[in-house]
Amino acid sequence: MKRVHEIKNDQGYNWDDNDTKFETTADVVKLASFCAIAAVLCGMTGIAGGMVLGPLFLSYNMLPQVMSGTNQYITMIASFSVAIQFFCSGQLNMKYAVMFGVLTLVSAFSGIHFVNKIIQKSGKQSIITVILTLVLVLALVSLPIDFIMKSRAAAAAAAGTNAISLPEW
Repeated sequence: MKRVHEIKNDQGYNWDDNDTKFETTADVVKLASFCAIAAVLCGMTGIAGGMVLGPLFLSYNMLPQVMSGTNQYITMIASFSVAIQFFCSGQLNMKYAVMFGVLTLVSAFSGIHFVNKIIQKSGKQSIITVILTLVLVLALVSLPIDFIMKSRAAAAAAAGTNAISLPEW
């Protein structure tokens, strides 16, 4: 990595303000360490790595569109690997997999197309950062709400009262 950086400097590479520059080995080690920690946390919680790494990439001044594309790629790889694991163990319901796969493709295409139109109209890439922030906040808020609802349903069931049963995901 250091050699690539030196070659670019020697050849008079015109660095953009948004280029990620790793000027020392410590910069590379820092990013690799954060990615390793994120990988462990994502593996333990089941959250896609792209969601966790988005803010980290933005802190390295990565362009929001590049960060978004990188996160989508990371999430796709994680999703494929989990699907392959379920397929190999015989636990993959193919009807649901195809249905959710098609739904995901249509939704992703529509979302990307819609966001790109907004960016072209406004000329601001910050819309991606705003969307990422909203999604992370919604995820942060929904987990405790889900836990509280399931806890109340379990307490009501233990007490023998009629409670609305929650679906088991």
